[in-house]
Amino acid sequence: MSPERGIALILVLLLTSFLSAVGLGLAVVVFVDRLASGSARDTIGLRHAADAGLELAAHELARANWPAVLQGLEQAAFRDGSPGGVRAIPGGGALNLTAETNLLNCGKTSACTAAQMNANADDRPWGANNPRWRLYSYGPFGQLAAMARPVSCYLVVWIADDAAETDDDPQADGELDGHDVVRARSVAFGPTGGRQVVEAELARVCADVADEQRCQPGIRVQSWQVVRQQLP
Repeated sequence: MSPERGIALILVLLLTSFLSAVGLGLAVVVFVDRLASGSARDTIGLRHAADAGLELAAHELARANWPAVLQGLEQAAFRDGSPGGVRAIPGGGALNLTAETNLLNCGKTSACTAAQMNANADDRPWGANNPRWRLYSYGPFGQLAAMARPVSCYLVVWIADDAAETDDDPQADGELDGHDVVRARSVAFGPTGGRQVVEAELARVCADVADEQRCQPGIRVQSWQVVRQQLP
């Protein structure tokens, strides 16, 4: 083989390798972009589902018995069974409602004692006034309403007394600060371990009329926030 032909062969091999690397790089970029786009769509979908959970809770709470809700004796109409146990997440995976409720109330998946729920923590610094989260509404999001393409997730809404209460009884709506105000926590659990969490303080305007409590129609949203947290 002549030196010229050897050099030409080397150049061809180098060019082929370069074009292959460029093509592989473009393929990786497209793949990553699609993954990112899909992840963004999933996140937005879960966020909208969590917001829908808050709207559902507000609608139901407008006619609910709030003391019974805070004691876990009354739940919303949108439920798929008893308040607790393991549920399947649409699209794949499972969710333990009891364990998630315990995590909110004392930071562990097993049953909480009164002392553990009253213990001060960064996210629960109110001692005896720490919220006692109660399951209120829960079920596959696709069962909430007739939708052409429902988000694949399991929706859960918890209710608790608001943080302004100082009566040392988080299972009652006290007569002092925070009266007729509750906290709602809505979480959309996705099939790949993702979740979106939103919390709101919901208030209603009530008054005693002829020895009977009467409330104005509707619920007022006093605050709303997206809760960013690490997965357990």
